[in-house]
Amino acid sequence: MKELVDSCWLIVVGCGKFVNRLSFIVERCFAYIKQNESTRLSFYRPQISNHKSQITNYAIFSILTSYFSLLTSCSLIQPPEDIPSYIRVQSYTFKDSLNQGTNSSRVTDIEVTAGSDYRGFYQIPVSVPILAKGNQTITIEACVFEDGLSSSILPYPFYTPFVTTVNLVPGKLDTIKPVFKYKPNIQFLWGQGDFEGPDNALKSFGNNTSLIGKTSDKASVFEGSYSFEADLSNGRDTFEAISNFKPFVDPAEPPLPVVWLEMNYKTDVAMDIGIIPLTHVSSPGEQFISGVNPTTTWKKVYVNISPTLKYWYGQNQPNTTEYYIYFYAVNTNGGTAHIFIDNLKLLSF
Repeated sequence: MKELVDSCWLIVVGCGKFVNRLSFIVERCFAYIKQNESTRLSFYRPQISNHKSQITNYAIFSILTSYFSLLTSCSLIQPPEDIPSYIRVQSYTFKDSLNQGTNSSRVTDIEVTAGSDYRGFYQIPVSVPILAKGNQTITIEACVFEDGLSSSILPYPFYTPFVTTVNLVPGKLDTIKPVFKYKPNIQFLWGQGDFEGPDNALKSFGNNTSLIGKTSDKASVFEGSYSFEADLSNGRDTFEAISNFKPFVDPAEPPLPVVWLEMNYKTDVAMDIGIIPLTHVSSPGEQFISGVNPTTTWKKVYVNISPTLKYWYGQNQPNTTEYYIYFYAVNTNGGTAHIFIDNLKLLSF
């Protein structure tokens, strides 16, 4: 298919170049006719002159015929293009329909389908061209950075697709604002991950030397009354914490669940996120999954736990049965450093 497209393109380009050359030749021919008409009467041998004129006229006629035939054939190669309709997605809304805390989200891209016509991934805001008209079902999937990586953009499995019907008109721009919600069959494996309750969602672990706890400082809280804070200042340079809930459990047999972690954060130092598998005998230690970079503003990250769970299930089943989520960071620069976390959600199907 690619070779056919390339060949057609070469023909189109060749037609353009040849037409330009023919146009130049035709202009020269007309100039010659004009000059010949003004000088023919001065020839001493009119029969030879008439013979030359007939040959010239025949040549010009042949060139003009070829010229217009080529124009016609090139127009067949490049037929008139259809005028697309457009849908404009400037922004979106997320509503926590399951009453699981925050409405914060970070949808960076969308996946668009018009009827049965898959249009692909687009970064928002965007105007998507669609070669269709009349009432069409438009389906929009919310896409996120997997593990916070812009190089890995996936439809988020826990958000429902937005579906609407649009009457498409060629050349017209229709603006729609998708509304995404959680799917109804989700399991939330943690509770009180928003740090608003009496219990702390994270607890000290391992080599932690930082001061950890909840903060109510308005300049530090993401939303609500409290957020989690780790102070890595004044020599307390190591932060290590795990989920302060009952560890989540692997199923007894495949298929393994889909598990993602949602989190809002603001941090002065790079921070690791991973799991700690627990076996019947001991723990193999922290298993890194993803990390976040320092940021002076609050951000949202979506961490895909599933691949690491599947790996450990395959390597250690039936020994590995439970898992903790862990967080780790070190203040290597000295001085003041803080980590703020809010709205921890561990989701699964």
